[in-house]
Amino acid sequence: MRTRLPLSALLALLAVLPLTACGSDNPDRPAATSAATTTDPGTEQFDLYVADRPVPCNGVAPHTCLQVSRTPNGPWELHYTGIAGFDYQPGFHYQLRIEQRPWHNPPADAPAFTWHLVKVIAKDPAQ
Repeated sequence: MRTRLPLSALLALLAVLPLTACGSDNPDRPAATSAATTTDPGTEQFDLYVADRPVPCNGVAPHTCLQVSRTPNGPWELHYTGIAGFDYQPGFHYQLRIEQRPWHNPPADAPAFTWHLVKVIAKDPAQ
């Protein structure tokens, strides 16, 4: 009887261990790796055009925003958040390939997606 108690305790511990090993203490932190997030439903890629100069804008506080368009000659829209991996330099027009990913649990004043640079297609000096 004495040997059964430690053995049953060990088996119970081994049965519970896999259930606790994958848990996360932070519910806002994604459990998947960044490679897995690129296959999230709702992920899409598109070309984006960026103007040669940022403009003043107001979000939570005054700052500057990129001017962006999804078509080469379309109207400019303000982009309030950054583009991950993009090193913007004023004085250049850009054509970028962007991946838009769902942002799970964004802050209340943030969009429901994030933009990530896939590649710079063109970088032309402004004239």
